[in-house]
Amino acid sequence: MPHPDDAAAPVPDPTPSAGHAHRPFVPDDPLGWFDNARETCPALWHPQTASWYITRFDDVWRLLLDDRLAARSPDPFLRELTAPQRVAVRPLVDFLSRWPMFLDPPRHTVVRRVMRPAFTPAEVARVAGVVHESATADGALPAAGDEDLLDTLLRPSCRAALSALLGVSPDDFPQLVDWSERLMGFVGRARIDLALVGEAEEALEQLTDFTGKTLAAAASPLATAVGTAVRDGVLEPAEAVAIYAQLVTGALEPTVAVLAVALQAVCRGPAYREGYRRDPGGFVNEAARLATPFHFAARRAVRDLEVRGQRIPAGSRVVLVLAAANRDPGRFSAPLEFRWDRTRAHVAFGRGRHACLGALVAHHTMRPVLDAQLAGSGNLRPLDVQWRIGMGMRAPLSVTAGTAT
Repeated sequence: MPHPDDAAAPVPDPTPSAGHAHRPFVPDDPLGWFDNARETCPALWHPQTASWYITRFDDVWRLLLDDRLAARSPDPFLRELTAPQRVAVRPLVDFLSRWPMFLDPPRHTVVRRVMRPAFTPAEVARVAGVVHESATADGALPAAGDEDLLDTLLRPSCRAALSALLGVSPDDFPQLVDWSERLMGFVGRARIDLALVGEAEEALEQLTDFTGKTLAAAASPLATAVGTAVRDGVLEPAEAVAIYAQLVTGALEPTVAVLAVALQAVCRGPAYREGYRRDPGGFVNEAARLATPFHFAARRAVRDLEVRGQRIPAGSRVVLVLAAANRDPGRFSAPLEFRWDRTRAHVAFGRGRHACLGALVAHHTMRPVLDAQLAGSGNLRPLDVQWRIGMGMRAPLSVTAGTAT
């Protein structure tokens, strides 16, 4: 697996040095930083990001259900903005606050209920069928040295699934991704670039228009359900746009990341392929644990709480580090090894009311791709996956075939 060096790196001095107070905090090895925090200070206060980092599995598992933590955390980058900058970004921040992942009951309950028709067994099976057609269109894996599978197999398969789920044409997906990237382009910057804010506002306007047309076409159960909810006044139009924005941003690349881990494992050799055939669900589940594409779930303490002897006051930003929890040796033996027969639950898809609704869709998006490759298993070659690993998430940069095993 393409993980960073297993050796724990020292936790950096949390106090910003002179001249760097406005630089966003990103350690050179985020996963190593999380791991070291888990082993040395599992409830870590970090002044530079004004956040508590919770890294032990047992604590993360419990706090994902704790009603003393609200879904919408304070925006740390807003602390560094001037008053005019806050005014400039407020409409975009307000839009982000409507995303289902940032909602609390009772609004979260309403939005989640509206979305449920998109995740029934029948709809999951339909989406899986679309992925199967996409994954089998071009045959088996290429020979060594051929094209990057990231753009010829993994992303096309995941885009096919999400297009079917959203009720949009695959041809529209590049535009959807562009809007999503422009919307997120201003987040996390201590010094706001007003040009980026303008681009994000333009993207939001265009996405709003596109979503309205998509809901009117009602080409999927999700589009039908969300469109009906808007017409009946159950959802505001902006909430419908937020649902589509979150699904594009939060489902595509994370599913690609998990699929990259699973496909790399399948291509390692006969024992791994037999493991997949025996228990495809467990195999994909282990890929999700190892990938954990979103590294953390940020929360806000609405009441005081105590973790590992540390008092966390109400109003604090609390970062539940899913990546550190899923690599916790206290929960998973040899946590950096791919073991498809693990039976213990992980937190890659969250837990509780904010557990990922699309987890089942993600599983059934990956399995047709893996099945298609196993159908030509005589040609399978080991894969080299290169990763971009940031503070908040990881994503594959390339997936290429190597020498045959």
